[in-house]
Amino acid sequence: MEDSAAETRSEAGTSEDAATRGNGRIRPIVGFALLVLIASIVPIPGSAGGGPGLPFGVGLTDPFHLLGYAVLAWLLVGVTGVNLSGLAIAVLLATGYGFGIELVQGIIPWRTFAWSDVLLNAMGAAMGAGTRRLRGRPGWVTDGRVKSDGRTGEE
Repeated sequence: MEDSAAETRSEAGTSEDAATRGNGRIRPIVGFALLVLIASIVPIPGSAGGGPGLPFGVGLTDPFHLLGYAVLAWLLVGVTGVNLSGLAIAVLLATGYGFGIELVQGIIPWRTFAWSDVLLNAMGAAMGAGTRRLRGRPGWVTDGRVKSDGRTGEE
């Protein structure tokens, strides 16, 4: 009788642990997505009226689109998985989120909708998901040391 009660408690603890782990993966995604949204709707000094950008015709916010959506997709792959369908879902979710933010920017007086930003978001998402996929492959250096046979020092 005591064994079955212990098993029930153990099983309940396992499901709670799984839920906690799931929340541990979702919370950073939600937090980062909110950060991206806030950064996307605040006025940017010097960006109105086609002010000066970065060298080589790169817009002032272009690097942030690439990096921001790369990070978002990277985080999403932690939930969707590194198989092909998981990667595709992560990229589509991140890109769709970016498209939604562009729609919101279209109605804000100090921001504008831009197809080029949608493209940059998609490129960043693909880079983030792809990097997360590559990180899981053998030979990826995670601690800065690679053995002569190509294995990392963590093995």
